[in-house]
Amino acid sequence: MQRRQFIMLGLGAGVGLSLGLTLYPVLQSSTQQRSDAATLVLDALLPALLQGALPAEAAAQQAALQCSRDAVLQFLPFLPRRQQAELQQLFLLLQQRLGQLALLGHWLSLNEMPLQSRLHLLSSWRDSYLATLQQAYHGLRELLYGAYYGQPQHWPALKYQPLEFNPYV
Repeated sequence: MQRRQFIMLGLGAGVGLSLGLTLYPVLQSSTQQRSDAATLVLDALLPALLQGALPAEAAAQQAALQCSRDAVLQFLPFLPRRQQAELQQLFLLLQQRLGQLALLGHWLSLNEMPLQSRLHLLSSWRDSYLATLQQAYHGLRELLYGAYYGQPQHWPALKYQPLEFNPYV
């Protein structure tokens, strides 16, 4: 075996091992790990996506963010199984260090990143040439906006008047 082949074999084995260590927890994760990953990712992304729509007071902001996060977590089981699996994989990858490096380009976790960096990250996903990142952005955006604006207390800001039900007598 030549030195060049040995080096290439070592690099290939290292890449394969690191991918295996990253993907194995994604495939073998428990329900508790999935909900923890979803909670961490949602806590990091909700303030970035809802910037400008949240109340000005810090306590009201935290209450709105927690209520929206809980609404997303309650809605996830009602999505089609394929979409549930894709979102859970995304949440788990964003929680792991190697997944963060691949998807975010940073070693820092989402919670440790400043808000402007999270906004830049989301806009880079939106404008990415990779369809997978665009799909992740649009899926998360629709899910999080639906959870936030689906709550009746946020309707007055949209000037939305719900229809009144008038039963036939």
